[in-house]
Amino acid sequence: MTPRPSLAERGFALAGAVFALVVIAVLVTGAFFVARQESNIGKNSATYERAFQAAEAGLSSALAVWQDSISSFNGMAVGDSVSLTGTLDSPGGSYAAYIRRLTDELFMVRVTGTDPTNSSSRTLASILRLQKIQMNFNASLTTRGDIKLGGSSYLDGNDALPAGWTGCDTTEDARAGVLTKDSSLIDYSGCTNGSCIAGDPKVEQDPSINDSTFFAYGDTDWNELIAMATKEYPSGSLNLSNTIGPVGDATSCTRSILNNWGEPSRPAAVAGCVSYFPIIYIPGSVKITGGRGQGILLVGGNLEVQGGFEFYGPVIVRGALTTAGQGGHFNGGVMAANVNLEQSSVLGDAVITYSSCAVTQALTNNAPGRMLPSRSWVELVQ
Repeated sequence: MTPRPSLAERGFALAGAVFALVVIAVLVTGAFFVARQESNIGKNSATYERAFQAAEAGLSSALAVWQDSISSFNGMAVGDSVSLTGTLDSPGGSYAAYIRRLTDELFMVRVTGTDPTNSSSRTLASILRLQKIQMNFNASLTTRGDIKLGGSSYLDGNDALPAGWTGCDTTEDARAGVLTKDSSLIDYSGCTNGSCIAGDPKVEQDPSINDSTFFAYGDTDWNELIAMATKEYPSGSLNLSNTIGPVGDATSCTRSILNNWGEPSRPAAVAGCVSYFPIIYIPGSVKITGGRGQGILLVGGNLEVQGGFEFYGPVIVRGALTTAGQGGHFNGGVMAANVNLEQSSVLGDAVITYSSCAVTQALTNNAPGRMLPSRSWVELVQ
């Protein structure tokens, strides 16, 4: 006969079963907790990474719009700042960029990126330096073909500050009035003994002048420069008669107007366009009568100027330069390549004055921003 278990033994079995259930419950709860934590960590990592991508996109956007006609940063004064915002289509998110000018050449870009759920953000900062276009003007007028000088025209290689302009150093040495490949190609018609030329020297001959003199600028060439143009005219011969001039008011500038080439006058009639220095590209030949502008003027054919047209900044003409009547007033530097070997004529009341200030401001305001190569960006921890 099998003995029956005592009451104590039956109580222990119940307690053991309950303990086992508790242990199993603890293990299951722990497993759920760990799984939940892993899921949260994964989600946080994903949102953190999307916020980082949004911040990087903000840095890239700041670089992409640097030359944009609406978002121009090069005209800011040192210490000024501007904000830039945007959203990402995929994987989503947004960014807010803060751009501050530190010096004439350095900018700080601080970008905060936020993930699509607005639950995570990351902040990146970068120092950008302007990559200036290198143009060396060694004379008020540089040419390699025949040139005819006369009338009341005047070519001056002495560095001059444009009337009313500030923020420039005018201590540069004087340049030649005319730099040419062959000085025997100059026809002094009405310019006895070079009386219409000033500079040190008045005329300089350089047999090494070639295509690179006119179409290569440091790390940039003609094709790259016209690709940067903010104003581009249609091909063919053009006649711009009294249509060039600033469009805007005291605080704004309508840069979308093709014939708005900025405001060089000081004091300014259209103050909102003072900091606007467009790159103007005219593929063919053009006749300009009257008006005013500033920036970088690139002409693929011949340039004919009358009516006292005024331009401030570098002017590069692939063909020949011709002035007559009231002529044109150029402040900066002019290069006429004479690629078709036509004769350039600087007659009438034309004035070409070398100005390092006009050249520097035009080149600086069109320089793209580039991240410093040593450390392109750093993450800021708040």
